[in-house]
Amino acid sequence: MDGEAKQFRLLDGRPTVCWAARALLGALAGPVVVVLPADQLDLGEALLGGHLGDDASRVRVTAGGARRQDSVAAGLELIEGARTVLVHDAARPFASRGLVKRVGRRAAQGRAVIPALPINDTLKEIDGDRIAATCDRERFVLAQTPQGFPTQVLEQAHAKSDGAEATDDARLCESLGVPVFWIEGEPLNRKLTSTADWEWAEEMIDRGHVRWL
Repeated sequence: MDGEAKQFRLLDGRPTVCWAARALLGALAGPVVVVLPADQLDLGEALLGGHLGDDASRVRVTAGGARRQDSVAAGLELIEGARTVLVHDAARPFASRGLVKRVGRRAAQGRAVIPALPINDTLKEIDGDRIAATCDRERFVLAQTPQGFPTQVLEQAHAKSDGAEATDDARLCESLGVPVFWIEGEPLNRKLTSTADWEWAEEMIDRGHVRWL
């Protein structure tokens, strides 16, 4: 974003990746693996260590790959002995600890689960600049992270993906024939993609809707 890596961009003086990791560390036991570009590992370790205090000892940093699933696969290699794994976007800084716990509990019961939001706007299918159809929005939701999985299931989904592109890990599990369930997500758990998203995030902090805890 504007030439700056989103995960290191500051929100209230703290890097976005630290906000994202904070919720996981506060809600879960065990390690948190942060996957970063290979040339930014030292910077990432320094920032995480500087902002997460004692919890930084539970964080492990590793290099990612060219695609999202390559990065997740790299993170999975550092997960040892965990029956359950959650995958979260560094650009979603405001997931609550409650949401993380709810996803974690469902995944610990042996289910692949994602948080998602119902769609309130009318949903249109397009063909170029033409409206092709109006869709039944009751059948669609907007996917969020963290997404939770039995570790063995997610490892199998990545191993059998055959290089297919996937925008999230739930898609890989769907391709494997694994049922994926959803729970209610959070409006504040928004992915920061554009400048407008960043302005919204800063406003949420200024108004006290989210706080660093």
